[in-house]
Amino acid sequence: MKAKKAALVYNWTLTFMVIFILAWTLIQFNSKYNKYELVGKKQLGLFKIYQKAESPLFYLDQSAKYSLQQSVYELAQNGGFVSEFDVNEININQPFSRDKCGKFKDVYVWYELKKDESDNYVKSQCFDENFLNINLVFYLDNILNQYLINSPYNIQINNYEYKVKDNEVIGKAKLPLKFDILKDEAKQVLKKSIEVEIEQLKLKDFTDETEPKLCAKGIRCLLTEEAYNLLLEAQKIADKKGEKLVVNSAFRSQDESVVIWEKFASTYPNIAERRKKVCDPISKKCPHTTGNAVDIVFEGKTTITMKNIDWLTLHEIMTSVKNDKGEPQWVRYGVENRYDLWEPWHFECCGTNRHSRAKEKGLTAIV
Repeated sequence: MKAKKAALVYNWTLTFMVIFILAWTLIQFNSKYNKYELVGKKQLGLFKIYQKAESPLFYLDQSAKYSLQQSVYELAQNGGFVSEFDVNEININQPFSRDKCGKFKDVYVWYELKKDESDNYVKSQCFDENFLNINLVFYLDNILNQYLINSPYNIQINNYEYKVKDNEVIGKAKLPLKFDILKDEAKQVLKKSIEVEIEQLKLKDFTDETEPKLCAKGIRCLLTEEAYNLLLEAQKIADKKGEKLVVNSAFRSQDESVVIWEKFASTYPNIAERRKKVCDPISKKCPHTTGNAVDIVFEGKTTITMKNIDWLTLHEIMTSVKNDKGEPQWVRYGVENRYDLWEPWHFECCGTNRHSRAKEKGLTAIV
């Protein structure tokens, strides 16, 4: 009986030892397995990102092809030149060449006959084939930007440097596409506007805000907190009219303003004439550098496709945002009751020079 009792004690001891060893092994195995799983997730996430990048790259390739075809067509329609109507601060990114002789019956003049001092006719050539490539790239960049703005992907606009060689146009991206690796697609993260400080200004960054999505794709949107809140009020009014506001341009740094100014130099060498197209950041403080100015269109439209009725509706929406005294909080860069002059997409608020002058005169639009 004693031998049997000893064997029984021994069996229980062995059992506890086996359980302990198995538990310890399981813990070690799980620990190692989780580490390997993490590495596997990273590899799988990276592989998925490569696949995910294929879609916007394919969209970009096709958009570039169609944009080039449309650019050739529009360039031919305009006689090789860029129409003044196609140029504004929103879409300017590439230099271009203007016509030298103007139009005759709405057609650009290629050759011009003039009399000299001796009363003899002298033929002057207005069309220079060397500028064709420059103007082609101007159209290409603007049309491609519209494809990217209306794309389902957030692809940076104004992001390509072009080189025309033989029968090819080669575009090289300045910045790469960016994706989040290991992002949980099942969870919808509502991004809130964040505060940043640039050039001693505290600005709200609403570029990636999920709702309401007021910033156009491919650009960065910054405004002062006051201007941003007024923009949200404008969108509430727009909702009642069945419209969605899209900001094409908000805050611009001083350096960005100078770059835009200098890009116009070759096209508008006369400074007085250039100032009609773009703000001179050297001689004065430009509205966009205050963080209290926006360039706006309706969703799905551009400055070219917006019609007079659209500009009127946009004006009514923006100027319907008022303070306690009933004064409009947004004013338009232009003339009262005219939407075919100046910049019907440009609005300012919060004490800018234009906003203050319009407020003093009781106007909703002022040059």
